[in-house]
Amino acid sequence: MKTTEHPVISSIIRKKNNKITVRNRNQITIPREYTEYVNVAEGEELRYEITDDGALILRPVITVPKDQAWFWTDKWQAEEREVDEEIKTGQVSSPQNAEDFINDLKKI
Repeated sequence: MKTTEHPVISSIIRKKNNKITVRNRNQITIPREYTEYVNVAEGEELRYEITDDGALILRPVITVPKDQAWFWTDKWQAEEREVDEEIKTGQVSSPQNAEDFINDLKKI
């Protein structure tokens, strides 16, 4: 699905007034349909970026718990992609029962 075909994005594009006002203490309110679309809630962090042409871009910060950080290392993710490719090309088989599993282990 193209981004512009998504119901939330297409409704944003159709709106005449898609402005957000900066209030006291530099606070803004992001409309609920936007926060639901990007899956952020109260208390979560957003990273900001200012482009060369002056656009302000907000992106949700995804925090990974320390005990799960190993999974997101470049090395582990490269290995995940490698295994995914092996599964797609049929280089990996799944044993159908315990006997098949033991026989596969014996081949290693």
